[in-house]
This record gives sequence, C-alpha cells and structure tokens, in this order.
Amino acid sequence: MSAPTRQFHRLSIGHNMPETRSSTRGRPDPSDESEREDSSVEESEVESEEGESSDDEPAGKTILARSGITYDMKNLDDETGANASVGLRSQFEVVNCRASDSGYDFQLLDRPQVHVGSDSTTCTCSTFQSRPQAACQHIFWVLDQLHAYFHPTPSTARATLSSDGRPQVRPRAEELLASVRLEAVADRLQWQCLRDEGNGHYHGMTRAEKNPGLKYTAESCVVQGDLEATIFRLAVHDDSVFSSICKAMPSGACAAIYFQKLQDQIRRLLSDFDRYCATGERPADTSSPGGGVEVEEVVHQLQLAVSRIRSNIAIRSPHGSDGAADALVLILENIAARNKDCLSGNEWGRESFHGEDEDQRNLHHLLFGSDDVELKADDELFLISALEDLNISSLGSKVDALRNTLSKMEVNRAPKAYLIRLGALVRLVESGGISGSGQKRPAAGNSGGFSKRSR
Repeated sequence: MSAPTRQFHRLSIGHNMPETRSSTRGRPDPSDESEREDSSVEESEVESEEGESSDDEPAGKTILARSGITYDMKNLDDETGANASVGLRSQFEVVNCRASDSGYDFQLLDRPQVHVGSDSTTCTCSTFQSRPQAACQHIFWVLDQLHAYFHPTPSTARATLSSDGRPQVRPRAEELLASVRLEAVADRLQWQCLRDEGNGHYHGMTRAEKNPGLKYTAESCVVQGDLEATIFRLAVHDDSVFSSICKAMPSGACAAIYFQKLQDQIRRLLSDFDRYCATGERPADTSSPGGGVEVEEVVHQLQLAVSRIRSNIAIRSPHGSDGAADALVLILENIAARNKDCLSGNEWGRESFHGEDEDQRNLHHLLFGSDDVELKADDELFLISALEDLNISSLGSKVDALRNTLSKMEVNRAPKAYLIRLGALVRLVESGGISGSGQKRPAAGNSGGFSKRSR
C-alpha cells in the first residue's frame, strides 16, 4: 500500500498557484554583467544536465522558486520535497557570509548556518541535524540564491534537484564561488561579507575593480609633509596597504567602531522613520541604513540589526561587549517608547499607509507583542536572547536603563513571558550575576516569540 502522502504528488506546486515574487533583496540585478561573464551557468549546460522536460510530467514534480528558476523535484522523496518546497518559496535573510578553509559559510537570521563545501553542504538547523542525509529548507534556499546569481537569465532556467539540495548542473556552487570574489556576490545579493585576514580567505573586490576609471600610483598618494594624509590615500587606493592597517588595528578597537557605527545606523533609521510618519518626508538617501522607512522595512531592519549584534558578540568575543550592550539597550529603550500608532498626530493628514490597522503601525506591538499575544519558543523573543548572551559586567552600567524600560513595558502591557525574562535579567544584573565570561539564561515560564494578536 502506498504512503498517504503520495496522493499529493499530483497537486500543482509550480503552475496552478499564484506566484509571489520576492523583492529586490536576495535577487541578482539583471543589468549587472560584471563578475559573471566567465563563470555564469549557461542555459545549454543546465538543459543538457536535466534533459528535455516532458509536458506530461505531473505538475507537482516541479516548483517555480522565488528566484525565478524552475526546479524538477522528481528525484526527491516526500520529506525532502517538502523541505525544497518550503525553502524555494520562502525568503530568508543572510546576516553574513565568509570564506573558510573548507568552503563558504552563510549565517542566516534566527541563527541557522549553511556551509557549502566541495565535499558536502550542511546546516546547523534541527531539521538537517535530525536527517543529515537530505537537504533542509535553508540549504535549498542558499543554493538557489547562488544558482540564480550566476545564471544570466534565472526566469528561463530549469534544473533538476538532488537530495543534497544541489541543482544537477555544472559547475557547482562552490566552484562558481571559487572563480569570483565573494564580496561581489554578497554586494549584489545585499549580504554582509566578513573579512577574515588571518587565513587569507577574504575575496573582496579590489579598489581598482570597484573604481575602474580611477587611476593612481603610489607616488600620486604622497602628500609632502603629511604622513597621515599619505597613509590615508594609500589605504584608500591600495588593498595591500589597507589589509596591513586592518591587521595592525587592535581587535578591541575594531569591535568598538563596529558597534558604534551600528548604533549610528539605528538612530538614523528611527529618526528617518519618525520624520516620515510625522511629515511624509522620506530621507534623501534611501539606501542607508536599510533602504526604506515603511513600517515593515523598519521592523525588518531592527530585527536584522539585533541578529547582527548577536552574531558579532560571538565573532568578536571577548571584545565589543560594552558596545553590543549599548546598541541592544538603545533599541530596547527606543521601541519601548514607541507604543503608539506611528501616524498619530501626523502633519500630513495620513490615516494609514496601506489600509493596515493601528497595531500594524505600532513598533512596540510588532516587535514585543502585548499581553494578549500567544508566545512560542524562547529564542523567538526579540532582543532578550541577545541581551542574555552578553557578559553581565557589560550590562552593569545599563541597569537603570533596563529597570526603567521594564517598568515602562509593564505599563505598556508587554507579553508576560517577555516581562519575566527581562525582569530576571534585571535582577541578575543588580546582583552582579555570575563571575566569568557569561551567565546562565534566566529561567522563564511560558516564554518565546509571538505570532499574531488575537482579537
């Protein structure tokens, strides 16, 4: 007797349902042909690997990914096919990426990390760890994004998927990445590319490549009588000089600068958002810091900022804890102070942006939730888990700010589990916490992230 799930094989995944294409985030720019000419996957290669597509193939065997590529899933079992469907129809966020000795690492929002190597492709998520012989949704998504980047016309591409998540085409993703600079791929897909000077794995574009019309010589960088200006010009124009200065820069100073810049971006983002809500005026530079001032864009950028802070706490340890604490408390205080309809009292007579209700224009509700919001897992709680990752000593000077924010959130009717976690953290900071490099996570009852507000 066949498995019940086989009844679903004839359901259409790719042809009979409306497609929702992703925004520009994570999609290659078709006008950008640089970095692809010598390494792009030609259509003929894809088709020759795949063979001719049969018109009488069951519709459920193919799927149109958000990247525009059509994939054949005939070689996937039911469970792996379900992972592929979720991954190829979803939109994940890459917090950062980097080259390593064994391949390429892609850190996703909410902490799963995908590794693409010549021997295997792996992920740290529970889905892959429980079934490592087949790809999870994160692996399918990352490989699709890379495949779409290197293909000149993703909307016309067709490929057959393997159970390890790889499209059956040559060259493979890691081979294509080895032929270009990782920073070029990251820039186009709007991913953060981490510099790893120690082992020579930073594949960034040179300054000459970024500015092909800019000609310079070492002599032209010399400013007589001003060594500082000379070094600055050399660092701007010469990668080797810049890399040497980076190596000489203390890790602690780099961490402090990183978190300070992040705080500046957060302040600018919230200032631009407040101005837009009050007057309708958009910032002149919409590409900084996050590309927009609509409510959903601001929420996304704040979530991404917290994820990057948490990632960099681990990467830059033991440095940067104070700067990370400053950035997290800055976000906490600002969101706690915005428990209101962001269009309330605006000067341009706007009642809504796109017909949404007042809760959908309330940053406090969207990021923290309220006391009638149903919560999920611990790690889903916005910002709290990142605060708990910090050394308690880094939060010592922030105890008053944390206590005041807790009181404000109690008045704002934040979710009970959120108040329990934050209250436990405040008491731990007040008591001095546990000595050493960190502390145990405060115990919480029914804590976790929120889904939607019940009405």
